[in-house]
Amino acid sequence: MIAQARITSDTRASVHLDNEVVEVEGADLSELRANVKQVFITAAQIEGSALDVVILEPGARHFLRVEPNGQISPREAGPEDEDLPALPTGERPSSSLQPSGGAAAAPSGRPGDPTASPWDAPSSAPTYTGELPVARTHRAGRRRAHGTHASAHSAASVASAPSASSATSAVSAASAAPAPSSTPGSPPSAPSAPSAPSSAGETWRARTADDDAAEAGTAGPRTSEPVRQRPDDDGRPTLKDLQATTARKPKAKAAKGWQGFLTRATGGVISPRPGRREQYEIDRLERIRRPLDGPRNIVVVNLKGGAHKTTASLMIAATLGVTRGGNVLAWDNNETRGTLGWRGIPTDHTRTAVDLLHDLDRMKAPQASATDLDPFMRPQGAMRFDILASDEDPGSAASIDAEAFTELNDTLSRFYRIKVIDTGNNVRASNWMAAVRSADQLVIISTVREDTFNAAAWMIDELRATGLQTQVEHAVTILSHSSKGKFDPVLRTRLMNHFGAHTRAVTEVPYEHQFVDGSHLDWNRVSSATKEAWLDATALIIDGM
Repeated sequence: MIAQARITSDTRASVHLDNEVVEVEGADLSELRANVKQVFITAAQIEGSALDVVILEPGARHFLRVEPNGQISPREAGPEDEDLPALPTGERPSSSLQPSGGAAAAPSGRPGDPTASPWDAPSSAPTYTGELPVARTHRAGRRRAHGTHASAHSAASVASAPSASSATSAVSAASAAPAPSSTPGSPPSAPSAPSAPSSAGETWRARTADDDAAEAGTAGPRTSEPVRQRPDDDGRPTLKDLQATTARKPKAKAAKGWQGFLTRATGGVISPRPGRREQYEIDRLERIRRPLDGPRNIVVVNLKGGAHKTTASLMIAATLGVTRGGNVLAWDNNETRGTLGWRGIPTDHTRTAVDLLHDLDRMKAPQASATDLDPFMRPQGAMRFDILASDEDPGSAASIDAEAFTELNDTLSRFYRIKVIDTGNNVRASNWMAAVRSADQLVIISTVREDTFNAAAWMIDELRATGLQTQVEHAVTILSHSSKGKFDPVLRTRLMNHFGAHTRAVTEVPYEHQFVDGSHLDWNRVSSATKEAWLDATALIIDGM
């Protein structure tokens, strides 16, 4: 691979590696060159072999070889170098950037030698020990790497040292430089009425109730209370306007892959943007964490037992709890007895939704708080969500109907931002239908077994026939692998096409050994691949809310 660096000014350069472009900056030309060399050294370390490099400067080309140990030496130009373009039109260097030697000049390397190229000096560099991320094979777009914007004397002190310690010194020097002082100007004086004093950002006028009464043609009692006028009533900018014009989204710095290594190795002096995979992960978290206008219901459905409804409810709630924080509830809305309470972390009580229903009048009181719900909830520790179990007494005749579901739902919405509702297997049960009608996001879960995906398909037909096609069309379908075996590609295509024709999105989650024995969910034992898949699924769910 022939890598390139194009020096376009004293402070800016673009480094071309495969299909990726890293924009590099420096306080001056010396620091810029040091930063460019650091990028090439890191790339050589990642490749594990020497890197052939071409440096394009005005009036000169430098053909170099960069070793993983930081050694930089001249090389002969080869056939691959012949078609390299010159500086593109529009990239005009500053007047202070002078040609630094002839193309492929052979410098002596001796200090003070006027023929020596500034690019040939050996460089010490930290060793990249990480693995090349998968996303590296998909690199595209432009990335920016920032050098320090220090004063001239600060930049000179780090010009020849692209190592982490030098970078840290540069950052420290930049932060130590005194900020220029400014003298605030006097604000223009506004005309004021004889009895209308004003203060910063507010206008007070001696408008009384008598004034209002006079305009209305009625008499009223006189009062000396001033009427406060909103700051934006007079057309001048407010604090909100100021914040809107000054707020900037912070630049994301890479923490993974070679980009993250380069950021750490240089102490942030060179900080490329995240690679493609890391940027996707950042965007996905932002989707999951987006603010919601009010409480939301996620309802997980399939009419077949063993379709992974409870597993899906737990994983969605856990993913939301870990990524968003608290105020997440997993609620077992089985009309009789479900297993959600058994699958969560055990607690020292066995109270369920039926017990809460009996005490609901107290929860409806205006003074009721979230702590009043604690005796009925089963907290899930570091996963940061609660479970409300269904009735677990095999001898109980109690059940939850549509009216009871609605009362519970209204009360729980006061205390939880998101409720993930596990359901039973009876489409005729009134509480099942009430849950589906309450859904802000319906999740249709199915294994890739024929009996479960056929049950899901029949359920979709039934919901459409009962006037709930809107919930179906807005739904997300999750196909859960129930074994380690390969997924038949023909069957995958059939399922993707069928559910994709009915629902907003279709996604897959892998087989997870921990779920096989039906024990309580242990987040630390869940594989990384499974967590990633449920993050993808949860982001799709929040997209619809």
